[in-house]
Amino acid sequence: MKKRKHNADLKKGKFIRHSIFGAEDGLISTLGFLSGITGANLAGFTIIIAGIAEIFAAALSMGIGTYLSSKSQTELIKRKIELEKEEINNFPKLERKEVEKIYRKKGFKGTELKKIVDKITSNKKLFLEEILVEELGIIPKNFENPLKSSLVMFFTFIVLALIPLLPYLFLPIDNAVIVSIILTTLTLFLIGAIKSKLTKRSWFYSGLEMMSLGLLAAVITYYIGNLISSII
Repeated sequence: MKKRKHNADLKKGKFIRHSIFGAEDGLISTLGFLSGITGANLAGFTIIIAGIAEIFAAALSMGIGTYLSSKSQTELIKRKIELEKEEINNFPKLERKEVEKIYRKKGFKGTELKKIVDKITSNKKLFLEEILVEELGIIPKNFENPLKSSLVMFFTFIVLALIPLLPYLFLPIDNAVIVSIILTTLTLFLIGAIKSKLTKRSWFYSGLEMMSLGLLAAVITYYIGNLISSII
């Protein structure tokens, strides 16, 4: 039961990772972008249109990037599994020695070591899993679904990226930028605090760290926008 729960937690953890990454990037990149073009003294309508375009372009980029990276990783792992299968079939004695080495390092020796190795190598499925897990750190069948991962990234990015943009729909620019920063800051702190449940860090420190990075991005891009505006 514990093993099943652990494997289920690992699978959930992958999607949680993409959710947090999408949320964090959506908030910070959008706040930074909006702060930058606000600093460039553009009209409110222009800021809104540019913000929406940036959100969807970035979300698509993140989603496609996640799909391609997850797919590439899965293909690489599957290729390693096939290579190990070939090595077990073509060089069983050498692979048996690898298993012996693994369990000798764990403290087994003599007759006890031989029994364990015989048991493992007599079953090809168990033999393969042992090599994959102990030698390569690969858990069979514990793969990411590239499409699901990319969709999680895409929709999380869009939903959270809309938070910094919302004030610009209802408020004058000068007020909107302040409210946008406040909303984004609070949301970043909340996400950082939630993330601490996975990382087992202090919820306050985790929230403060994420919030600080968001504010830093907003301040830098705002002044870059101001600088560009003054030059042009």
